Amino acid sequence: MPYQVDNREIGVYVSGLIEREFESARQFCKAYLQMDGIIAPTREEIQNMANRLSQIKKGANAIQIYDLPIFSELLHVSFEQIVSAGKCGEPKNDRMTNYTVAQSHSEAEWIAYIEGKDKPILNLDEYGKTILDYAIMFGNYDFLKFLVDKKYIWFDSRKDNDYVMTFGAGTSIQRLKFEERCKGLFVRKPGMDDLQYKLETEDQLRMCIISFAADHHDLSMLKKLRAREIPELYYSAHYLSCTSPDFDAHYDKNMVSHIAKSDDKVLDYFTEPFEVRDRIRYKDGSKRKHIFVFPYISQLLDMLIVNNSSFVQTALEKSIEHNESTKKKLKALIRESINDGCYYEDDWKSEVEFHENGNIVHFRDTRAVTGIITNVVRATKKSADPQINCLIKRLNDSYKEIANITEGEIG
Repeated sequence: MPYQVDNREIGVYVSGLIEREFESARQFCKAYLQMDGIIAPTREEIQNMANRLSQIKKGANAIQIYDLPIFSELLHVSFEQIVSAGKCGEPKNDRMTNYTVAQSHSEAEWIAYIEGKDKPILNLDEYGKTILDYAIMFGNYDFLKFLVDKKYIWFDSRKDNDYVMTFGAGTSIQRLKFEERCKGLFVRKPGMDDLQYKLETEDQLRMCIISFAADHHDLSMLKKLRAREIPELYYSAHYLSCTSPDFDAHYDKNMVSHIAKSDDKVLDYFTEPFEVRDRIRYKDGSKRKHIFVFPYISQLLDMLIVNNSSFVQTALEKSIEHNESTKKKLKALIRESINDGCYYEDDWKSEVEFHENGNIVHFRDTRAVTGIITNVVRATKKSADPQINCLIKRLNDSYKEIANITEGEIG
């Protein structure tokens, strides 16, 4: 089957192989030099090889013909697998494993492994890795997309009560077990497997796939992943408080940098406000809702400014609109609570809190279910364009007024 040599894809593929087979890239470099006849390589020789390998992994330099025999031997793959980034060539081991299937681009092979009698896809391998770990390692977006599109895995159960560590991620692949309920009556019962456990407990898997979806400008996938949200928003919204979740701890700079380099369609999605439902219901039965923006929109804005993105003006204007709308609503709720006699003089100030961790502001009326919780936006970078700097100043002025709301006039 013909294929095009893509140095970037080869770099990702080789990087994944090295991570699997060696404890570090440096260990691989030492083994490479030893196979090349340098029995006791010096620190300088290892460093030179490490520099060259780094360029190969980034796709900046092509892998050389004289590298292939050694890379093939050390990484246990064929020449053809290396130069095709795993798309062609037969694995040396005929047995299907998490490792080999995660590299495959054959839908027939994926289905055969998923439908295997003992469901090996649900297990960790001897290296403690699931098939998703390897698919992410090898950058096999086709396979990840297949699993999501065919509903073999999902990252959103669409059940708000599940939104704690993840958005209720799970898998439809089950190893069915039989449980005897009474004498002679057996009932099939799905068991908890490694893949299911990992999906349920590690939101990092979702965030890794968000990076791939942004690279592929796949808006449909981003929506399925709830890509501009994090589960902690639902906990905060319910309690009109964010004293527990640590938003900054979930910041993934690599993911946000992929988003910053995507197209305007993706950037428009990530800079658009969205609703978060609450469990609290009003008298008419409707659920309380809150407006948020992407939790890491401030970091995204900084990247767009530094990159001189063509979308930066639109992103700033949308962020200013969100801040101004938040300020207006916050002041109106406080004034309403004062007028209703809920607070006297400055008592309301104790119910307004601002947290720099996540840039969260919240206020609650202690005698009613009304209140507000949202995140606001700021920028820390400057632009060479005076017009952009003017927008940055407007944004930061609105941010400061919200952050210091208790020191100003409610109006």
